[in-house]
Parts: sequence; C-alpha cells; structure tokens
Amino acid sequence: MATLAGLLAGAIPIGVTLHMAQRQSLQAEQQHMLDYAHAVLQRSERATKQVYAGIAKLQAHSDAPCSAAQMARMGEIDLVSADIQAMAHIANGRLLCTSYGKLEQAYTLPPVPGAPSKDGITLYTQVQLPFAPGMTFIVVERGGYAAIVHEAITVDIPTTPADVSLATYSPRNGNFRSTRGTVQRAWIDRPRTGGQATFMADGYLVATVESRNFSTVTLAALPLAQLQAHTTAVIRELLPLGILAGLALAFLVFLVARQQMALPAMIRTGLRRNEFYLLYQPLIDLHTGACVGAEALLRWRRGDGLAMGPDKFIPVAEESGLIQALTQRVLLLCAQDLGDLLVRYPGFHIGVNLSSLDLKSACTVERLRALQHSSGAGPQQLVVEATERGLMDTVRVREVIRDIRALGIEVAVDDFGTGYSSLSYLGTFELDYLKIDKSFVDTLGTGAATSHVAMHIIDMAKDLNLKMIAEGVETEDQARLLRERGVQLAQGWLFGKPMPMPQLVQRLVLQQRA
Repeated sequence: MATLAGLLAGAIPIGVTLHMAQRQSLQAEQQHMLDYAHAVLQRSERATKQVYAGIAKLQAHSDAPCSAAQMARMGEIDLVSADIQAMAHIANGRLLCTSYGKLEQAYTLPPVPGAPSKDGITLYTQVQLPFAPGMTFIVVERGGYAAIVHEAITVDIPTTPADVSLATYSPRNGNFRSTRGTVQRAWIDRPRTGGQATFMADGYLVATVESRNFSTVTLAALPLAQLQAHTTAVIRELLPLGILAGLALAFLVFLVARQQMALPAMIRTGLRRNEFYLLYQPLIDLHTGACVGAEALLRWRRGDGLAMGPDKFIPVAEESGLIQALTQRVLLLCAQDLGDLLVRYPGFHIGVNLSSLDLKSACTVERLRALQHSSGAGPQQLVVEATERGLMDTVRVREVIRDIRALGIEVAVDDFGTGYSSLSYLGTFELDYLKIDKSFVDTLGTGAATSHVAMHIIDMAKDLNLKMIAEGVETEDQARLLRERGVQLAQGWLFGKPMPMPQLVQRLVLQQRA
C-alpha cells in the first residue's frame, strides 16, 4: 500500500509535466501562427495603401489615357512603391497599357464575379499576364486606373517550419486573393473574437486575423504533425524535471505512508516494552484554590528516546483498534501510581479518558471496577471522561455509562461544543460533569463573536444541574470570569502543567500542611 501510494503520488508531477508541455506547446504555436498572420496582414495593408495612393495620384491628373504623360506618371509611381509591380489603364475589362508602355494587343482580364465594392474597387485575382508567363498577379482597378501587384508579395515571408500555409482573403465574398501552401475554404467561416481566432481543423492549427482598415483577412496554418514535434521537444526539456519531482514526491509519500502504517506496530511494541507512562494535570477548585483532583494523561517516550505526542498516536490507535489496549494500560498505570493516595485524601479524585470503543465494551466496566478495588477509591473519587463523538451510539453507550455510574464512578463530557453532540445528548445520558473546551475559554473577555459560547455552555450546565470543569485556563482574568459565572473547577497552566505522580503527591502534602 505504501508503494502504491508512492507510485500514484509520483505519477502526479509527471502527468502535470506532460499536460503543461502540451499546453505550453499549443499556446506557443497558437501565438506563432498569430504572429505570421499579423505579418501577412502588415504586408497586405502596406501594399493596399500603396495601391490606393497610386490610383488616387493618377486620378488627380487629367492625362489622356495611355498618353506618354500618363505612362510617365505611372513609372514614377512604380519607382516609389515597394509592392507595386506596375500601374495600368483598363477600359471595359481590357488592359490597354502599363507603366512600361502600350500593349501591342489589349489584354482581356478574367471576369470578376459580383459587383465592385462600395468604394468602386474591382479586384482581379490570379491574373496571368502575357508578358509575364508562369506568374500570377492581383489587379486592383478603380475608374479605369489600376495597380498590378504580384500575388505572392503578401505571403512571401520566411516561416519556421517552411510548410506553414499563408493566405489573404476577402471577408465580403470569401475569395482568396493570395495563397501559399494548403488552405481550406471552410476555415474562413470560423468566428473571430477581437478580430482574431485560433482553431484546429482538417489536421491544421489555424490562426486568422482581420484588418481594421481594409476588407481583408489573413491566415496562417501549421500542420498538426509539426505541433506534435514541437510538443515532443518541450516534453524532452520538461520531463526530466517532472520525473525528478515525481521521484521526490513518491519517496516522501512512501515514507509517510509507511510511517503511518508502521505506527500501529510501533504502538504494540511500545506496549510490550512499557514505553507508555502517565502525567497528571491538577484540577483546582476555583472558589477555594485547592487542588481537588487530577486528570491522567497518557504519554509515550519511545525506546530511541523520542517523545511521540498523543495527537499523533491516539488517532492511529483509534483507527487500528488499539485504543482499548491503551485504555487498559492507562488503568493499570493509574493503579500503580495511585497506591493508597485516594484513601489518604478522600476528597481527591482522578479522571481518566475513555474512547468511543471503550464506551461500547462491557470490559471497560470490569477494568474500572478493578481500578476502584486496587486503589481503594470511594464514591466520586474516580471520574471517566468521554468525548462527544463517543456518545453517538446512544443505546449501547447508555448501558455502559449506567453500569459505570452504578459503581459510584462519575462521568464527564469532554470538549463539549467541539464535536457532534447537542443538548439532546446531555438529556439522554446520566452525566455528572461538563468540561468547557479550551477553545471557548480562550475567548473569554476578548469581545470575540465566540466569547458568548462559553457563557451559554455554563448556563446550559446549570439548567441540567451538571458540575463544570473549565479546560486550558491560563490567565487570572479567565479564572475570575469563570468563578463569577459559577464554574466550580478548572485546569490549565495557570494552576500547573501535567506532572508525574510524585510531584502531584508532594503538592497535596504541602497543601494539607498549609
């Protein structure tokens, strides 16, 4: 089980690493494609601005069509334009002349589907001119004046990898203007948020960007095989770190799991080697200041000298079924420590803690009877303390508590208000004491929202005619407030820390002399 827990924990960082690598690679390539689409858009907008400026310059002069003056002006526009191959004059869909002179025979341009745009622009795409065989151009015409642009001018940019597809198209009619590589018409219908989008389709990672100034959308697409190659490269970089983190976490979880599962065995060994012992927390009468009792607290110092706190071994003992063995050891140690103390001090009592399993077992009654007999304890000189959780199985617990009280042993509810119990439980069982938990005592006089809880618990105990014990009293102000509210008994560091039995006996001797 420890090995399995370690393996599962170790797999988590590796799985997270793989997920991060895939996510990081996807995000990087999405941004990569968007950058290419923006670069194509930048070239497209630059070329469009030059085309519009060139046509406007020709329209601003009244030169005769295809006259020497007009063709000279066309040449000037070509000279200052980086993206325009030639300016031209068109009439009735026929190319008559360009910056380079008149055509010997007018060239009829391919028909354009649909009407010109709102600004009077007619766009001819994939045009093959007779004087440039094997090349395709875009011809932009308005009012008889036109600009000829090489189709590849906008998509002729270096990419890594080289098989990135690039394209420009019109969002108005969906016609592609220039393309490089594989593009699908279905890609142009994808919605864009904020003027751009990335998506996967037809085995490609696609990015599209729409111009804010012109009716143009640009596109960049990467084959998913290239994306997987990039992901693999990222995994190679990150996976060693993930494996190291996984191994470290797996080892840590393995140690913790083994320690937790080994703790029951350590408890059994501790019982066998008599490593457990008792300390006693003095119980003080708040009105006289006298020490009238003590709570027996189990402690464990292992054979290697290390102390193990009860907050660690008690829950494990409860889960593993060893808690009754610990309770039995507490009662045996208590009998050894007490001797004839209860006979010499008839007004003194000792409290021991019982678990939920103890409260369901008839053996608990017999063990308490044995302690009572060996210590010579009289009525009310032994008190058993049960937590609220121990009172859940009301039928069986009620019978055990009844038998305990029949021995003259009193019963206290420990840590009241912190568990599952309620007023109905207090009315269900025959009880003698109610212990106010330290968490409520700490709020006394602080003005905290929970400071009133202790007062309500006190009033409740009075209504049920229960004696009260306040736990964890550390200041004189807390003791005074509790005394003023009618709380009879208290324990805490204000009155004394848990101590060995000889020290407790010495305190009682000094108290008796005083």
